[in-house]
Amino acid sequence: MAAVAWPVVFASGGPRERGRAYGEQASGRVAATIACYDEIFRHYAGIPWREVRSTAEAFVGDIERHDAEVLPELEGIAEGAGVDAEDVLAINLRTEIMFGLDARPGHAALKECTALCVTSEASPSASPLVAQNWDWKPAARDTCVVLTSAPHRGPGFVTLVEAGLLAKCGMNEAGIAVATNALTSSRDRGRPGVPYHVILRGLLRASGLDEAIDLVRRGPRASSANYLLAERSGRAVDIEVTPGGPGEARVTEGRRLVHANHFLWPTPRPFRDVGRVDGDDSLRRQERGERAIAEGPVGVQAVMEALRDHEGRPSSVCAHDDPTLAPVEDYVTVASMVADPRAGVLWISHGNPCERAHEPIDVAEMIERARAGAWSSAPASGTS
Repeated sequence: MAAVAWPVVFASGGPRERGRAYGEQASGRVAATIACYDEIFRHYAGIPWREVRSTAEAFVGDIERHDAEVLPELEGIAEGAGVDAEDVLAINLRTEIMFGLDARPGHAALKECTALCVTSEASPSASPLVAQNWDWKPAARDTCVVLTSAPHRGPGFVTLVEAGLLAKCGMNEAGIAVATNALTSSRDRGRPGVPYHVILRGLLRASGLDEAIDLVRRGPRASSANYLLAERSGRAVDIEVTPGGPGEARVTEGRRLVHANHFLWPTPRPFRDVGRVDGDDSLRRQERGERAIAEGPVGVQAVMEALRDHEGRPSSVCAHDDPTLAPVEDYVTVASMVADPRAGVLWISHGNPCERAHEPIDVAEMIERARAGAWSSAPASGTS
């Protein structure tokens, strides 16, 4: 396995054990994530941290009913990192708190990812490819880790994630690859349900695509979101959802799929799409992604090149710092990911893919290292 620029964290065993290993190795970055969201929550939702913690408690019941392992794992992360469990729960509700709790006018539109996928029929290697640029706050460049989790039951997975959060984009050893886009609709009101990042962790624990689709659809979801998924067999699906259950989900299969931060749900939509209110950025990225993979066989290098697109810079597919904005308002490409489920390889860049190459990660090898206990209690490189 090639060296990875992001700090790598390994965790195995039961939920509390996995959480504790994660927290111990990433303790410095977990603390940095909490500090980062203290500022972000004040800015976007206008509420202090003590109120954030109180609000997060309302989601506990839905989380526990959805997956009984999540809360013990979050408690383990807190124990390992030496922070309060309520703080770790709060950062895992960052989407619900930022964009559901009376987000202030002018702050609600998202510019947070461009995702794309080609199935085996459109790929020269006959393997599906799932990819995305993850655009977020510049501070996240100092909080992310590559988490390798090997649970006692179910598939292990590798995900690039802000330290302390359960999961984001990545791939598991069953050959399920996950990319995602945050969305915001008029239905997002901060009501309790299964949080966005809990669903992402569940997708990376799925044994097959049908199981993953059911997990997203059944709810009760707390947030709008888009999930772009593919499995080793070559099949791919895009799932747009609003808060709620099966009736508020739209499932699309196709050979070439692209998604930015607005809904592609056919009109008339039964809700207001906040991503289209300030939609030039998202609509442009959607068009650029569709154009990049519209014709011919699309291989790994072509996908990587699509993720380097600078049309509309700084708010381009490959997003760069905007000197006219405060860091808390800015969106930059924190990392870029390409997943090949058939080959079992993830490529992840450390920062903008136009400046830093995508580094290959052998998913099976990483998970085997986690199961073998290939770490110590010392922090991973760069985590403190």
